[in-house]
Amino acid sequence: MSKLLLGVDAGNFMAKTAGPYGVDSYRTAICDWFQRDFVESFGSDDMEFEVDGKKGYAGSIAEHEDVFGGTGMYGDTKAHADTKIRVLLALYRYINRYCPGLDTVSIVTGQPITSHNETEKRKLIDMLQGGHEFSVNNKKQYVYIEEIGIAAEGSGAFWSNPQMGKVRIIDVGSGTVNVATIIDKKIINNASETFNFGMETVNRGLDSVATGIIRATTKLRWERNDIVLVCGGVAKDILPYIQTHYPNAQIIQPLLHKINGIEIVGPVFANAIGNYELSKLNFG
Repeated sequence: MSKLLLGVDAGNFMAKTAGPYGVDSYRTAICDWFQRDFVESFGSDDMEFEVDGKKGYAGSIAEHEDVFGGTGMYGDTKAHADTKIRVLLALYRYINRYCPGLDTVSIVTGQPITSHNETEKRKLIDMLQGGHEFSVNNKKQYVYIEEIGIAAEGSGAFWSNPQMGKVRIIDVGSGTVNVATIIDKKIINNASETFNFGMETVNRGLDSVATGIIRATTKLRWERNDIVLVCGGVAKDILPYIQTHYPNAQIIQPLLHKINGIEIVGPVFANAIGNYELSKLNFG
């Protein structure tokens, strides 16, 4: 395999990557570099990096050491420097875990539905496409992103287990919630949206977040008996609260088509696997 096809979901809390060999994830906390007097290990995803001259820490170490709380850049667009770091580290981890020596990839990654327009997509493509030389844990890494596609978050998750008919997607993230309506594999703009709240931006429980989602989706004219698929890291926990209004809601079951068979993966990987399927459709 001379070129690797991947799907990357560069989330505010976790980055998830899916490809022909399996999946990978890491905590996307980022903090500035500092000289460590005590070299502690906080997790298998601890990373010291240098990207475009910026030095820092990422992963569990950043979550613990960041004086600002180990959080990332929130908002309704992914076209910012944190995303570049997240994606490059995701590619570094996947390549070195599954296929060391490869350096050319084609990827599909995501952009919130509300900013899935040509201007914001072009910013993201221009930032990521091409050759990148950086270092992780004092090891030089070169990655050439040959082709890049930008999927709408939420609708990307649909492609992890696509079906005909009308499907509603609720993608609960740490900084935003993306909801998508797809009819016969076509996204319906007027019934899809990004809500600017998520599990780390609301100081209340799952029931409060679910109530916010239900109220907002009813304004989009979603109906009680719709087929609703829920994904994200809290999918299992928030599902009962979503079902109080949408009784047919269920957790999405992503199917990862690997080189050695099909694997059912958890709903947290739905966007990454959907993006991987889109990368195969577009670049395979």
